[in-house]
Amino acid sequence: MSEQLDGWISAAIAAQGKGSRHRLSMDDAALLARFAAEEALNIGVPMVFSLADASGHQRYFFSMENALLISHQLAPEKAHTAVALKMPTLELAALIQPGAALYGLQHQNGICCIGGGLPCWSEGILLGGIGISGGTVEQDLAVARNTLTRFSAARFVLTTGND
Repeated sequence: MSEQLDGWISAAIAAQGKGSRHRLSMDDAALLARFAAEEALNIGVPMVFSLADASGHQRYFFSMENALLISHQLAPEKAHTAVALKMPTLELAALIQPGAALYGLQHQNGICCIGGGLPCWSEGILLGGIGISGGTVEQDLAVARNTLTRFSAARFVLTTGND
């Protein structure tokens, strides 16, 4: 019995480095941040970037000079919300309207219903979420989407859904 258990444990340990990624490393976080900063510079809007891990805890943050002060609060909330609800924050905006399924959720601390927060899925596993804030909703979304697209081309595929 002990040998069989040892075999299962050894197989589980060996499988840890194979297949699906289960987290974003600090190098991954730094690359996501770099791409976000470059995208923000391309459109000429100072922005704030936040990365939350799969548990919703902030793992990486940066603020460009002259970014709006409110963006320092919104970017982490967008990243956290994208992870907590496993959906882009823009999609949440429709669900919190009067009479909608999640009406009232917008009053919870730390929930942001403004576009610019995207969950980061890889091979069906939620790895975390990014939050971008500083421009219009359209600008924040463009930077966030372009950041994931560039990261996917450079490292491994990140999507905004688990399909």
